[in-house]
Amino acid sequence: MIDMESAFDALAEDPSGYRLKEIREELFAMKAEVKRAMDAGMTADEMAVARQVLAAVECADDVAGRAHDALNR
Repeated sequence: MIDMESAFDALAEDPSGYRLKEIREELFAMKAEVKRAMDAGMTADEMAVARQVLAAVECADDVAGRAHDALNR
C-alpha cells in the first residue's frame, strides 16, 4: 500500500501516468474488497460505513487524477 506522502511524490514525478495507473489500480482493489464485503451481508450500520468508505475511495481516485494533472502540466 502506498502512503500519502509517497503517493504525492509519485504523482509529482509521473509525466507518463504510470504511477497514477498503479495508484488507481490499488484504489480499485480497495473498492472491490468493500463491495465483496457488502455483498456478503452487513448490518445496517456496517452498510452505512461501507458506503462512506466507497465514497472516500472514489474521492481519492478523483483527487489522484486532479493532482497528477496539476503536477504534470
